[in-house]
Amino acid sequence: MKTRRAPSMRGSGGMVSSQSDYASAIGVEILKRGGNAFDAATAVAYALSVSEPQASGLGGQSMALIYHAKEDRYFALDGSSFAPYHYQPSNAKKTHIYVGLKASTLPSTVAFFGYLHDRYGTLSFDQCLEGAKKLALEGVTVSALLASLIKKHQSVLFEDALIAKRFFHNQRPLCEGETLVQPELAKCIETLGSAGWRDFYTGSVAKDIIKDMHERSGWLKTEDFLQIPIPVERAVIEGKYRAFRLITFPPPGAGRVLIQIMQILNAFEKDAINLDTPLGNAIIALSFQLTLRDRAKMPQNPDIYFQQVPERMTDLKHAKTMHELIKRIVSSFEQQNDVPINSSGETTHFNVVDKEGNIVAVTQSIERVFGAKRVNHPHGFFYNNYMSAFAIKDRTHPYFLLPRNRPFSSVAPTIIAKRGKPICVLGSPGSERISTALAQVLVRYLDFDESLAEAIEKPRFHTSARKQMQLEEARFDDLIKDRFEALGFDMKARGPYSFYLGCVQAIELPQKKNGYTAIGVADTRRDGDAIAVKPKGKQL
Repeated sequence: MKTRRAPSMRGSGGMVSSQSDYASAIGVEILKRGGNAFDAATAVAYALSVSEPQASGLGGQSMALIYHAKEDRYFALDGSSFAPYHYQPSNAKKTHIYVGLKASTLPSTVAFFGYLHDRYGTLSFDQCLEGAKKLALEGVTVSALLASLIKKHQSVLFEDALIAKRFFHNQRPLCEGETLVQPELAKCIETLGSAGWRDFYTGSVAKDIIKDMHERSGWLKTEDFLQIPIPVERAVIEGKYRAFRLITFPPPGAGRVLIQIMQILNAFEKDAINLDTPLGNAIIALSFQLTLRDRAKMPQNPDIYFQQVPERMTDLKHAKTMHELIKRIVSSFEQQNDVPINSSGETTHFNVVDKEGNIVAVTQSIERVFGAKRVNHPHGFFYNNYMSAFAIKDRTHPYFLLPRNRPFSSVAPTIIAKRGKPICVLGSPGSERISTALAQVLVRYLDFDESLAEAIEKPRFHTSARKQMQLEEARFDDLIKDRFEALGFDMKARGPYSFYLGCVQAIELPQKKNGYTAIGVADTRRDGDAIAVKPKGKQL
């Protein structure tokens, strides 16, 4: 099996790492023109709506973990979408709706980046959108990944006339190497650049969306758009791992899952959690299962519960209890009762740092692949299907599907700090696989001195609360797989460098006497690249 080398670059003056080389290049161009990380993040997000339409876009939602260098302040920016006002629990079906405009919540990505740019940007909003508009007009080359996903979902995608026109050629899905042009999306981006982002909610774009919702039986109405989903600045949550400070995303995101996993592992000696050994893999797999079981039992919605209340999942005493339990399990192969948890969804992640030291780590999505599998015809963006990310049976659940409630989320953009300074920023797509993917990279990077590129390239697995394991089967030693089986894990093989098991984007921020240098890394499990404003040497 050929080993892939994660693309990485060393450089100064700023860095962008994303799942699209188009988007990374557009973000770096903004930094070169004097924009800051907030300007570049806006540009990257809009570019991703063009080059990675299966994962995110103007019809979805965005979340970010931010370090504001001048203020020396970390904060989370919660850009959750909202369930429609006119939806009532009495309308609930026995199963979720995944396709069509009824599956869509109020899109919030446009408001998210409008707020981010207005509050912290320096260039004009129109300047930040120029690259994405040009990209949509000129077209992007269809990657092997995008081609495979269009083909996989072709029957339901072809039902939408505009998707059939843009993502197909002579009624067949676009193939790798062909060009995808999106003039309707380009026109939408141009409108938002000239009229302002609020036009999406109160202007001509909003009118077209509301008309589309009426004609195709969606839930969203004028009242929803008048309540513009301005993002909320929230306090980050923190944990400790060895000598490092973990700073990550609070509820409704899943940073607390990552913190619990890492604090459980912190109680073990380094040699015990070596991911190249059967024991190390067993311990880490069990930490995943028990933590995700805890999250299923203790869902937390910041609109319902005060975040100042002591949080069990980030409590060191609870982590120590889980550590003792795992020690007993690996010594006796004792099996635990299972707790169901929903695991689905797709996302994208990107990081931006600038020469001032600002950091913006964004995880954004339209929920599942190609969202609701429908686009807005006048404006060319995919609708999300976040209505599938709510609880629909348990009315006591904090994420029960109620009007104006936020959907459940698994995002966990994270910054690692040491001696008061950020040294690394990373994140991943992949629903509940996000935290488990990040944990495996962090163990290798922080405990075993692997470079970010090495840690991201290594084989990966995921374990759910029900002990269902997904792993890059051909890349794991038989002794490791035997240990998983002995512990009662139900293993499902995924291919090498599996799309399913996340796509970690990371930037290392070492502080050296000779100046500021960043090292950006992009995961080869999907498309993407890391690009510096001023590259140093050859690509690593």
